[in-house]
Amino acid sequence: MAHESQRLQLTASLTRREFHADQNWSNLNPFAADRVMRFLHPRFPSIPLNILLTADAHEEITLTRRHPLEILGIHTWVCGPEDLILMKLKASRPHDFEDVLSIVSNPNLTLDLDYLWSWAERLGLQSELHYVLISAKH
Repeated sequence: MAHESQRLQLTASLTRREFHADQNWSNLNPFAADRVMRFLHPRFPSIPLNILLTADAHEEITLTRRHPLEILGIHTWVCGPEDLILMKLKASRPHDFEDVLSIVSNPNLTLDLDYLWSWAERLGLQSELHYVLISAKH
């Protein structure tokens, strides 16, 4: 996740590290181009790097709650599970609900339910959050 103002800087930085924009994905997802930058690396072509550009107050907070992670020798930042859940619920695609169910059902995670419910209320996602929390128990 990044601010729109960082788009050019991120693109240049990733290009120097041999990443390239996934034009095929961009062509298949024209409505996402304003919000998502997808990159591929030649050594790992099946592992896309998606960078979402912030669009609301929740996503701004997500940037402050991010965690450092090293993947394939690359140091990066990722959002926490609660923020990923909220972003997936906002997107509301069928596979997003499946993704959220797998996160909620992960026995290795302890979710901050107060944080989830607080943002679900602000974002109008109470019904969606209730649905996945109940579904994950079955």
